[in-house]
Amino acid sequence: MQMLSRRSLVQSFLAVGSVTLAGVRSASAQRFDWLARLLVGASGAPPVDLTFIPSVQGAESIVPEVAKPIEPDACYIELYLESIRLAKARRFATRFHGVAYSFVTLAREGDARAQLAAISKPDKLAELDRGAIDKVIVVSKQMMGPTAYRGGPVLLQFGLFSVKSGNLLSPVLDYVTRVSSAAGNSYVGAIKPFLPLIAEGMDLIAGQREDTALEVGVDTAIDLKTGSVSAIVDLPRGSFNIDKLTLDKDRKLLLDGKPIDAGYAVFSFRPSAEKSDYGEIPELRDRYAAIQSALRGGKLKDAQDALAAFRLAAIASPDLIPADASKLVEKTTQKVRTAFPPGGVGDVSGPRPKAETLSEIQLYE
Repeated sequence: MQMLSRRSLVQSFLAVGSVTLAGVRSASAQRFDWLARLLVGASGAPPVDLTFIPSVQGAESIVPEVAKPIEPDACYIELYLESIRLAKARRFATRFHGVAYSFVTLAREGDARAQLAAISKPDKLAELDRGAIDKVIVVSKQMMGPTAYRGGPVLLQFGLFSVKSGNLLSPVLDYVTRVSSAAGNSYVGAIKPFLPLIAEGMDLIAGQREDTALEVGVDTAIDLKTGSVSAIVDLPRGSFNIDKLTLDKDRKLLLDGKPIDAGYAVFSFRPSAEKSDYGEIPELRDRYAAIQSALRGGKLKDAQDALAAFRLAAIASPDLIPADASKLVEKTTQKVRTAFPPGGVGDVSGPRPKAETLSEIQLYE
C-alpha cells in the first residue's frame, strides 16, 4: 500500500478544503469536539435521544460470524457497516452521497489506547438521488480490519451522513475518503499520523448545515463478550419496543416483522481468528526481510541474529495475538533450520531460497 507523505497530504488538504490545520489538537480532543457536531450540529436541530440497540435479537442467524466468543488476547475484532436507510436526505433537491464515519478506541498492549478512524463512501452510497431515500441499502462494508482485542470496553463513535453533491463538499469528501483509504483500517501505527486530517475533514463537512444531514449517530462504550449486531434508529428512545427489532435475510432492519419507517444504520463487531494483513506490520516485515537476505547470502550467523530480532519483535508486537506471534516465530525458525541443516552451510545443495515477503509465509494454512 503506497503511503503519501504527511506534508503532501496537508498541502493537498489545504488546497482542496481551504482549511487551516495550524495548532492541530490531539486525537482525543478532536474526538470530543467531533461529538458535539455529530449528534447536534450536523443535523441543525435540537438534540434527539436516538435509539441505540447494542444487540439486535436473533441477528447471529443472519450474520453468523458474530456468534463466536470474544476473549482478550485470543482473537481480533472487526467492525462492519451492514445496512442503512437514509431519511433526512429528502431535504436535498439534488443528488447526494451517503457517508459512514467510525472512530474506535480500544486497549493496546504496552502502548496508549489504539485509535482507528474510517470514512467510507461505498459505491452503493455514492451519487444517490431522491429515488433512493426510501430504499434500504445493504452495504456489508468493513470499517475496521482485524485488530487485536486486549480486553476492556470498546469505545465507538459512529455517524451516518447524507452530504449534498456537486458543491465544495464533494471534493473535500473525496479527499478525506482517500486519506482514510491510504491510512488503512487495521494497522494502528499506519493510521495514527492521519487522524488529525480525518477529524478536521469531517469537522468541516459536518459544519456545513445546509449541505449535510446527520442521519443517525452514537457515541458509546461496548463491552464485548461475543460478537454483536447493533443498530441506531432515528426514533426517540422508548418510542417502540426494541425487543421487536430483527434482521431479515438481507440484513435489513424489521420492527415486529415489518420494514421500519425511519432512518437507521446496522453495524456489527465480528471476532476473527486471523489477521490477514500481518505482513504489513512494519517492524516484522523489515526484520523478516533481514532473515531472507541472510538466507539468500548463505550467512548462518546473520540469519541467526536476524531470527532472534524477529522473534523478539513478534512476541512484543501489540498487533498480533500471542497464538499468531508464536506460530509466526515457529514457521520462520523452521525456514532457517531448513536452509541451514546440521553440518553447516557446506551441506546445503541447490539454489538459495528465493526472495519472499512476510505475507507469503502462509501463517493461516
